[in-house]
Amino acid sequence: MKSATERTLKIVYAVASLAAGVLLLGCGAGKPKLVVIENDSLRVAISTLGAELQSIRHKNSGTEYLWQGDPEYWEARAPVMFPVNVRFKDNRFSHEGREYEIPKMGLAVISEFVPKVAVDGRSAEFELRANEETRERYPFDFVFKVIYRLEGSRLINEFIVENAGDAALYFAAGGHPGFRCPFEGGRDRGDYAISFSEPLTVERNEIVDSLIQPTRVPFLKNEDSIALDDERIPNGGMFQKDMKARVISVGRKGMEPYVSVDLGDFPNVNLWSPPGMPFVCIEPMVAHHDFQESPMSIAEKPYLVAVEAGESKRYRFTVSINHNGTL
Repeated sequence: MKSATERTLKIVYAVASLAAGVLLLGCGAGKPKLVVIENDSLRVAISTLGAELQSIRHKNSGTEYLWQGDPEYWEARAPVMFPVNVRFKDNRFSHEGREYEIPKMGLAVISEFVPKVAVDGRSAEFELRANEETRERYPFDFVFKVIYRLEGSRLINEFIVENAGDAALYFAAGGHPGFRCPFEGGRDRGDYAISFSEPLTVERNEIVDSLIQPTRVPFLKNEDSIALDDERIPNGGMFQKDMKARVISVGRKGMEPYVSVDLGDFPNVNLWSPPGMPFVCIEPMVAHHDFQESPMSIAEKPYLVAVEAGESKRYRFTVSINHNGTL
């Protein structure tokens, strides 16, 4: 009998795949499995479908920190984005005279990964290799690995992109974890805030239909936090290129943050918490979304990362749980 989690995952990703006009890649019978890693502090569950986090739970209190995919608001939890961050314009690109269609968020979210759990149970590696199906949407020979490792109250997220072909490949990659801001005990969005490790005076590009627009608008002015009910928070993302504040946190106003993300090797970040939503997504990014006006050729998109034949790139970011007993 299928578990409730497996049924939910299958429905969510089947709907997402149909909407994108693609089928799940490499999923066999379409039954994703959950892999669990844990230590004395945390218990973390990951789906083999998309190598997507499903739970970050504090073991002593049982508190769940990861957004749990309520379809009333947002049905995903923590998509892994590869080889696209959010989307390419028209969900298409060209390479060497041929056009390809690639779904929003890329191939990882619709692909079954092969898991390998460490003997001590504190880390797990998920691997996706190029195959006949992926090459129909992304014509490169790659090995993409997602590694989760627990160290105390920290969850280290590591991405490795290996070029297994004989020519350069081009990619973007990013995490998209959502964190709970529960509307419980009379709380609403005004009780929560996003905070930054240093004060920022920055503008942001507008994002429309998941594409970065040339228009820039004021955002933060010598501020190290922004409340979730602030009128400056848009429906779309709040993208920051070369983010100066390297640690971004979520918490209740006037209290220590309960979760923090250290961007690590990821230079860019997108924050997404649309008005009315009980979650905050912190999205470390290598490269970023397409611009509204972007070249069709994947090799001519200057913000993507190029990996030469036989070489690899490695990046990591860290999620830290600062447990204060309640969200």
